[in-house]
Amino acid sequence: MRALVVVLMVLGFVVGGIPLLGVLIDVMTSSDREIVYQGGYAPLTGVQMSRDYESSLNLYFDSRSNASRNWFLLASFPFLGAGLGALTAALMGRRGWHLTRA
Repeated sequence: MRALVVVLMVLGFVVGGIPLLGVLIDVMTSSDREIVYQGGYAPLTGVQMSRDYESSLNLYFDSRSNASRNWFLLASFPFLGAGLGALTAALMGRRGWHLTRA
């Protein structure tokens, strides 16, 4: 049963690391440094904004303001995957599943 737990834990860690790897590749290959805006923003007076658009903007800016929380959640995915893999292997081992050598 120990081999089953180790195999599924490693597999869960690898699968959980896929989103983290994708974000890291995106961060390393994006060219955000080249985007430069020079100018001012003038408020649009008298223009009504829909509630759906306003709430989506608020959610976007709230998530951008606390980026450390997002990175912490993203970095925990491999460990969550490893934990779920180990739990699945323990449950499968209790039901009689075993890894054997060929």
